[in-house]
Amino acid sequence: MTASRSIRSQLISLYVALLAVVFVCFSAYIYWGFHAYLVRSLDQALDRRAQQIASTILAELPTRGRGYVATEIQARYAPELNERAMRITDGNGEVVYASKGADELMSVGPIAGTDAVHRDERTSTQRLRVVTLPYRLADGQDYTVEVGAPEAPIAGALRGLMVMLALGFLVLLGIAIAGGYSLLGRTLRPVDEIVRAAEGITYKNLSERLPVPRTGDEFERISEALNRMIGRLDEAFRIATRFSGDASHELRTPLTVIRGEMESLLATAVVSNEVRERLDDILVELERLTRIVEGLLLVSRLESGEARGEVRTLDLGRQAGLVADQMEPLADDREIKLRRELEPDVMVNGDEVRLKQVVVNLLDNAIKYTQAGGTVTVSVHAQPGHARLEVRDTGIGIAPEAQRHVFERFYRAKDVRSSDVEGTGLGLAIVHSIVEAHRGSISVTSTKGQGSSFVVRLPRVDPSTPELSS
Repeated sequence: MTASRSIRSQLISLYVALLAVVFVCFSAYIYWGFHAYLVRSLDQALDRRAQQIASTILAELPTRGRGYVATEIQARYAPELNERAMRITDGNGEVVYASKGADELMSVGPIAGTDAVHRDERTSTQRLRVVTLPYRLADGQDYTVEVGAPEAPIAGALRGLMVMLALGFLVLLGIAIAGGYSLLGRTLRPVDEIVRAAEGITYKNLSERLPVPRTGDEFERISEALNRMIGRLDEAFRIATRFSGDASHELRTPLTVIRGEMESLLATAVVSNEVRERLDDILVELERLTRIVEGLLLVSRLESGEARGEVRTLDLGRQAGLVADQMEPLADDREIKLRRELEPDVMVNGDEVRLKQVVVNLLDNAIKYTQAGGTVTVSVHAQPGHARLEVRDTGIGIAPEAQRHVFERFYRAKDVRSSDVEGTGLGLAIVHSIVEAHRGSISVTSTKGQGSSFVVRLPRVDPSTPELSS
């Protein structure tokens, strides 16, 4: 995957975030529902206790007195032992009975009606849930019965619930992430297959097609649409390649004829010096045009696989040395030092003529774009699995924005086009096509004003390997 987030990660993140929101909302509903249930249950228990005290003990107050009420409550309910707070007051607010700690309860006035009232209170030691029940005796006297119970058990139960929900959330989150990756992995597997197949398709194998998953969904439609697009590109590329090759081939004959006629005219016709100079200029341009046509034809044939010659095992270092010897006079004329760093027995399988052309074009480029007094170095070294050919110079260098285009046909950087250096813009394109035809690779590194380095890597063979023929 690229540095940007993949669709799988985005879907997992969205899925987990949505699940987390749902779980948090559900947990809040459970928490507050359980809280309300516990409070309601406690209120109901306090209501029953207050009713029991009023109907069975307080009702005996007129005949048995306050001492009976206190004794019975202590005997039957033991408020202190059961962590209950109980208080009975009459209509004037006078306390008839109060358990230990109940004196901290806030005073309540007369309560209208007969329904119990519930409230929360905080004493010096704890938080209580209190029910207040108004009760009228047979003699018409009004009393208030208060029964309180600590809310600590409720808080403890809620804390336990929170711990369970938190652990459940973590477990659910882990299951969701693992399950989501597994499920999306199976769902998006066709995408991975399409991507791998697409990355392997170049202009050389446009006849290949992407796998079409028979799922009946969007992936199948996308794959079919991309295959139709690749088919159109294949046809367009074939037409362009065929046109380039045919045009170059057809232009060779008339250019050769015109050149021959011009040379014959210059050799036999009696013309003025001015006309002769003009004819010489035309002949120079004809030669340049011929080189362009020959280069185009060669590139087209290389790309179509028609230009393969005899393939045999070659010593790349020896071949590079022979080319360097041939190019030495050109370097001497430009006062450029041509250095060699050639390792022996670096063997490759290839077409001798084409590989020689690679070295010639790279050295020619290096010499052309290096100033007098500079250095051009050709080196060949054996590396694990491949042979490394490098041509580096101390020339004018290549701008960073131009480096990715140097292997394109007819590309010449702006500063090069404006200079006096002649060129067709096909030399490096030819090198690139030859290297690719030999299952190799070529790269360039350059610093403006300091020079360039072109590195060719070709599959290396053992020196003992017998020569191959095409």
